[in-house]
Amino acid sequence: MRIIFLFCLLSACLFSCRETIEENFQKRAQLVFKPKFDGLDAFLNYQEKIEQRKDLQTLPSLLFTHKTGYTLQSKVFLDANGEILKAIQERIDTNGVKVSTTFYFLKEVLSMVQVDKENLRLSRLEHHQTRIFYDADQRPIAAYNRKLVNGDQSSVFKRASLSKSQHAAIQNDLNALSDMQNQQGAFALYFQGFDEAFNKKFIQFGNDLYSTNLAYAPNESMVLDLEKNQSNTENQLFTIQHLQVQEASGLQYQVLTSIQKN
Repeated sequence: MRIIFLFCLLSACLFSCRETIEENFQKRAQLVFKPKFDGLDAFLNYQEKIEQRKDLQTLPSLLFTHKTGYTLQSKVFLDANGEILKAIQERIDTNGVKVSTTFYFLKEVLSMVQVDKENLRLSRLEHHQTRIFYDADQRPIAAYNRKLVNGDQSSVFKRASLSKSQHAAIQNDLNALSDMQNQQGAFALYFQGFDEAFNKKFIQFGNDLYSTNLAYAPNESMVLDLEKNQSNTENQLFTIQHLQVQEASGLQYQVLTSIQKN
């Protein structure tokens, strides 16, 4: 089976090239929300407090490719007690449109969502951002939008309405993030085959919707065992561990570290 993963590598490189630009946008902007709601400052202070923490453990999911070509990956950030404070889901489609959805939690209850959207292939930077705030019962309190173009320092968020479909999409993203992290549901892993590229050997896991590719050493015993017993892997679910690697050339990929039959 041939494994198509070049887009995954290219999209990861594009993302890394634009991170500095996005960070500069955030540093320059002095955020203004119009009109404000009571308690807004507490939400923003809590978000800033989480962003400034350097002690959080980061758990990245595998990088998945949908059968239509877009890529999807998530990260969760935990404190020393294992409590989730923040999670990010990133999607890049085949046209270079990147959507990052960041979830903030207070006592593991969703508190705020920030959605950032841009096209990585445009010569100008056009950045759309939405922020949504939630009460303790997970109901949206308020939503705001802003747009930044080519370094425009406009920092005004305008109040916006949140449709039922938008709210449902956020809930779906949150559920997908959980499944990605746990390698279950739409992200359940079945063995799908082997391939070679960039002088490396790759193994693929996935299902009818999503797949993921990982490099491995040619003499890796756990892979050799799987290769010898491919006929016994039908309908067999796997849990895998991995590391993310970036070479000096900028090439990014995943490396297989462990395979476990469920």
